Amino acid sequence: MARKTSKKTGSGKEQVPPGPARTPVSGRDLLRERPAWLVALLAVYFVLGGLYLATVPFGHAPDESAHLLYVEQLASGQLPVFRAEDRANFEAHQPPLAYLVALPAYLLAGGEGDAARYAVRLVSLVLGAVVIWLVAAAVRLWLPGQPGVALAAGAVAAFMPMRLAVFSSFSNDPLTETLFCAVLFLLGLGLCNGFDRRRCLWVGALIGLGLLTKTTCILLLPVALVALFLEWRRHRSRAREYLANAGLLAGVAVAIGLPWMARNVVLYGDPFAWKAFEAFFGDRATPEYWMARQGLSFRQYIFFWVPAFTIRSFWGVFDHMNLWMGGPVRFPPPEMKPHLIPLGTPDAPIYLVLTRVAQLLAVGAVVAGIRWWRSKPEAWQRDIALTWGLCAALIVAAFFRFNTQYYQAQARYLYPAVLPIAATMAAGWLVAWPERLRQMGALLAAALLAGLAAHAWHGTLLRVFGKVGW
Repeated sequence: MARKTSKKTGSGKEQVPPGPARTPVSGRDLLRERPAWLVALLAVYFVLGGLYLATVPFGHAPDESAHLLYVEQLASGQLPVFRAEDRANFEAHQPPLAYLVALPAYLLAGGEGDAARYAVRLVSLVLGAVVIWLVAAAVRLWLPGQPGVALAAGAVAAFMPMRLAVFSSFSNDPLTETLFCAVLFLLGLGLCNGFDRRRCLWVGALIGLGLLTKTTCILLLPVALVALFLEWRRHRSRAREYLANAGLLAGVAVAIGLPWMARNVVLYGDPFAWKAFEAFFGDRATPEYWMARQGLSFRQYIFFWVPAFTIRSFWGVFDHMNLWMGGPVRFPPPEMKPHLIPLGTPDAPIYLVLTRVAQLLAVGAVVAGIRWWRSKPEAWQRDIALTWGLCAALIVAAFFRFNTQYYQAQARYLYPAVLPIAATMAAGWLVAWPERLRQMGALLAAALLAGLAAHAWHGTLLRVFGKVGW
């Protein structure tokens, strides 16, 4: 084999000529591929999601009635304005895109009554299918030749009971997840094939749409700029080209979100309506309240109390975060109110088991990550891992920052990072399986998660709410 020769650059550094050109990966082909396992995942997802949707009465999901009120105001030709004294309309500070997406279904269903309410839920269910599709495609892009990881990651995105609860209710969370997954998928393509102006334009446009969906999407901007830098660092192209692409991406994102941010400045005094949010939620349960009530220090609160309830809601806590898996309380204490007994308890054995599963998956993911890094993957694959990891880290940091202001140990706030989370869980599960059996291991993971989702529906939702249909 001929050795690669090097030459001196103007700065005196040696520059190694690039190796043979690699065939670009087609994002369209990845999205168009319909492996049998993906079709099966989506089919089971729609069955389970339909059962969740039809069993839980409308309004028995976090803030669902307030989200619907936003759509009702759009249907009347008004853009909601947040007012602290209007206690029912507390989602009026949210950007409008998710509600505009749901508006046609709401109107086609008559614009009132149960039909309209459940029509907007169907929009969420369809967006959930898009998320599953994007997760599977993105993992196949990142790890070609390892369909088992993509299958297991898709199953995590599809079948965890809490994810089905989110996608079978109405809020702006499903569209937020969709945009996060779409941006991370495009960033993966850019790191694999290179960032041209067209791809930067698309990424910027999707981030801009995110700014019109939920404030959380602002975190996509630094993630995208880091991805651009990582790709530029590998090729050492002209700095002017990198700056032009970064400026295009950021400029398009800001241009799309700017009208809404300007409106917020006029109405509320800041571009993201944080002051309005704080004005309404200032009297909600704060960390100080819970620390005093439970006798906790701040360290105990942030490192033990919040994670303990977050991991439970990661798997599944329903209604207004007060309906637990595991059945009714078997031995209720004398002071427990009778109406709380059927709702279960966070101390149910199933949560202990699922917490241990999560811990084992985390250990497995660390082992898998070390093995993968030592196997010397392609540079673009490492950069995808770094980019997706940064996204997850920012989401987690924002989550804990939020919980220093308000007690909101709800794992749905972590779900915008579902792509790296699902890929990590899949890798942690499959690390113990021999290579030849990993597809079987992934199928087993999908079956176990679907079984858990069915158990949560039958043993919790159907037991409490009593019927399927409205």
